[in-house]
Amino acid sequence: MTFVAQTPSRLRAGIIALREAVERHPGRVAAAVGSALLLSSATAFGLAEYGPQPELPPATTLSIPVAIDVAPQVQALDDHPQSVYTTAHVRSSDTVESLLRRLQVTDPAQLNRLVASANLHALLEAPGRVVTAKVNSLGQLVQLQARLTQAVDTRAEKALRSVGAGHSQVPGGETWRLLTLSSQPDGGFASTVTQESAQPQLRMATGVVQSTLFAAADAAHMPDAVATQLVNLFAGEVDFRRSLRPGDRFTVVWRQYQAGGQTLRVGRILSAQFTNRGVTHAAVWFDPRGDKRVAGYYKPNGGSLTRAFLLSPLPYDRLTSGYGWRISPIFHKPEFHKGIDLAIPVGTPVRTIADGRVVYAGWGTGYGKYVKVVHPDGFATIYSHLSQFEVHVGEHVKQGEVVARSGNTGWSTGPHLYFQFFVDGKPVNPLTIAHYSPKGSAVPADLRSAFFAQTSDPAKMLALVPGPEVASGVEQVPAQVAQRNG
Repeated sequence: MTFVAQTPSRLRAGIIALREAVERHPGRVAAAVGSALLLSSATAFGLAEYGPQPELPPATTLSIPVAIDVAPQVQALDDHPQSVYTTAHVRSSDTVESLLRRLQVTDPAQLNRLVASANLHALLEAPGRVVTAKVNSLGQLVQLQARLTQAVDTRAEKALRSVGAGHSQVPGGETWRLLTLSSQPDGGFASTVTQESAQPQLRMATGVVQSTLFAAADAAHMPDAVATQLVNLFAGEVDFRRSLRPGDRFTVVWRQYQAGGQTLRVGRILSAQFTNRGVTHAAVWFDPRGDKRVAGYYKPNGGSLTRAFLLSPLPYDRLTSGYGWRISPIFHKPEFHKGIDLAIPVGTPVRTIADGRVVYAGWGTGYGKYVKVVHPDGFATIYSHLSQFEVHVGEHVKQGEVVARSGNTGWSTGPHLYFQFFVDGKPVNPLTIAHYSPKGSAVPADLRSAFFAQTSDPAKMLALVPGPEVASGVEQVPAQVAQRNG
């Protein structure tokens, strides 16, 4: 007997109805059972669908061909010139064409047109200037930009070269002109010159001498122009030719002018310290408003720092022949050498050691090209074997002003400067200049309050720079300090 037969009629009827429902709705029953399992505490359950299962429709893939012609787009990209940005520095040997070619401008028609540009010829007057250009893939100039020199007179330019030496003044130089050349549809160029403002900044550096002062300055990322000022500044206190020793150290605060991410020029030192053989020398710049005669470098206490003469006309040198008797390298016989020979590369700036007047600038037998300067109180100096002159006869010059460039002219066996020093018309050993160089004047009593007010910040800045043992290189002074002292 089957189980159904033995079940009471009511139960049998319920089971039959349940089976019919399962056969009619198998999916719903499976879902209900699954939900019950999720909500129950049963640990395991098995479920098999009862009855025939519906068949799923077969998968269908739809393909729609799309025709895309990219050739015109590729050709359009090829036909459109791509532009690149190039940068070049003006060289002393440059022509307009050579400068443009280094900027990747190669289009012959443009080169022929641009070589006649007066503005581009003006760029060649300042080697080292940065020129930027936008050039397309056809070698055509799209745009060119460069900084132009300000229109300053010859005396001002010389003052710029001798910045920081003695009491010479530096022109403002806080503005600059930006030249822009832009190509036009007709093949020509539109030229515009705009006036831009340069922002003064104060920079600080510290270093230790290991070999030479200029090597230490390079290691500290201090410009050569600042190192030259440092030599001139302490020339009356330190003999940089003979007294420099490894371990000597310096800390310098100077001003420079920047615009458009470029340094336009390096300004003067505002404060400095130099320790030589354990002795520290310090200086600050003081420029009282309305009294330029007092402007100059002083000790931090207001005492005089300047001397009547610099100890050397060169920023650095190597003594190759001293004062006195020697065997002439030209005639190979005894002669009395009335000056000293200082080995230096051709083209090095030669500075007058004191205020004076140029009485000769020309050629002399043996001397080659030379300059003679007469100074007050019976002193005179001669600078020989030069390559070019920077002054003319009758011109008044200030201490530290560039009067010429060193060379190898006349009776010379190699590039050097023959330097002579005269007292009352008689030659004297230039290495004894310090004995003839009296100190200058201290800050006048009525200006001492202004002196301490103006120089307190630059003097304090020296203490802000960590010692060379823990820091090297250049630090930028906060903008508010730079503006207060700029």
